[in-house]
Amino acid sequence: MPFYVAEVRNLDDVAVGNFDAVICMDNALPHLSSEADLAQAAGQIRAKLRTGGTFVASIRDYDELLRERPAVQGPVFYSDAGKRRIAFQVWDWQDERRYTFHLYITRETSTGWANIHGASAYRAVLRGEITEILAARGFTNIRWQFPDESGFYQPLVIATAGG
Repeated sequence: MPFYVAEVRNLDDVAVGNFDAVICMDNALPHLSSEADLAQAAGQIRAKLRTGGTFVASIRDYDELLRERPAVQGPVFYSDAGKRRIAFQVWDWQDERRYTFHLYITRETSTGWANIHGASAYRAVLRGEITEILAARGFTNIRWQFPDESGFYQPLVIATAGG
């Protein structure tokens, strides 16, 4: 089974098409900075799917998160090969929909503790927005599954490429 990784707004580098599925997980779509970018991505995804193919994406529950506007998530403690790791997030809200996500990881090493920081920009995307954009780009049977149904930690949008 071939797998491809590509810039979702321009899938021309993926030479083949007619895929049975396109999968976009772990809150990747909210990296797109505008509704126009999201619409372009949806069109590119639809163009790569065969009619009846499936699109699956996971997205944070921004419908709820925009009400809460969290500033911090975590800490979460992990164990990796006998060493400990602590991760936490800071969400720096820029405006009503945009935030910078800061991920801090402190991990135990053989010589002590090491700190890692990464940051990324996100735009909080509502389920209704995604549903409308997918429908406008030729997707049908658009449905949402939540963690209590799917067992996955984020809501999933599942859509069928229409004919």
